[in-house]
Amino acid sequence: MLCALVASNGATSAAAPGVSMLPAPGGALPVGTTTLHLVDATRPDPFVPDRNRELMVSVFYPATATEAHPPAHYLSTELIVDLEQRLGVELPGILTHSRRDAPARVGSRYPVVLYSPGAGVSRILGTGLAEDLASRGYVVVTVDHTYESGPAVEFPGGRLVRPAEAPNGFDTTIREKYIAARLLDFRFVLDTLTRLAAGENPDAEQDPLPGDLGPILDLDRVGAVGHSSGGYTAVEAMHTDRRIDAAVDLDGQIGVDAAFGRAATEGTDRPTLVLTSSQIEEVGDANPSLDAFWRTGTGWKRHLSVANSAHYDFTDMPALVPAAAKPAAARYIGAIDSGRMATLVHGCVAAMFDKFLLDRPDTLLDRPITDPELTTVR
Repeated sequence: MLCALVASNGATSAAAPGVSMLPAPGGALPVGTTTLHLVDATRPDPFVPDRNRELMVSVFYPATATEAHPPAHYLSTELIVDLEQRLGVELPGILTHSRRDAPARVGSRYPVVLYSPGAGVSRILGTGLAEDLASRGYVVVTVDHTYESGPAVEFPGGRLVRPAEAPNGFDTTIREKYIAARLLDFRFVLDTLTRLAAGENPDAEQDPLPGDLGPILDLDRVGAVGHSSGGYTAVEAMHTDRRIDAAVDLDGQIGVDAAFGRAATEGTDRPTLVLTSSQIEEVGDANPSLDAFWRTGTGWKRHLSVANSAHYDFTDMPALVPAAAKPAAARYIGAIDSGRMATLVHGCVAAMFDKFLLDRPDTLLDRPITDPELTTVR
């Protein structure tokens, strides 16, 4: 899907180089970002067993002294060149609202939120949500799941790792294998963050870390959020890992079609927010696993649907696709205004973590839903 997004974006010259197209973060804090190359020396990669499992993650965090640090690019130079060669288009240089490697904002410890993208999609499409949460006082770690995330995962030195070829296509078996890898990825990332908080540098190349990044991590308050298969990953990871305190599922089943996850079959006692598009509500393919989850789960749970929305409205895609290209992207993007959608999604996700990680008593989830574009499903 990212290929389709970038092709539309580049073909219409939607932005001049160095322009930010993402919605501005909703919080008051400046945001820093850095990337880490993580290698799990204890785990062979399930797709390439002669290599250890390795991941690329981005960390978004409350920052200070940002003026001395340039805005981070949405796509690196290496990935832009690769995509331009594959797509035959010239891509715009898009900036984020985050400052590259700016020092972390000391004086507080911030809850940690893990983000998982949809099937076959890059963590890059979660940048807007990650920046928004970081500006509100969270540390957000977005994870690429190697050999699944696409069109490629970029490692240091410009090495690009593309998705593994599924021998039987994108069927239930391979999708379950992807989810199993994702759950272990989340566990490994949390283990790595524990090392980082203890003063270690977990980066495989030992690249310098932003100042004071480790000390601001509050790993006693951890959330998980994801889109589509990433939403399933977030809820299932919370079920399997007691370190995760709350989860948000953005337009995802809690299973692989009829193969429900353990969170759906066994239930979970921790809070879960589900946000769905009007598109997925019409299709109905998420209903069986969500129905099962509602029957078995004993924790707080809420299911809201967003009117006039489609599956990829929960990502950065609608902000990046120019207006002229949106009719061709109607399968992925709904009629709802992209800025309005971002406000709704970012606000609901922040309210969820404010409520359950920061113990704030008066979030929008504690009040009657009056927004005409939000419907309480259950």
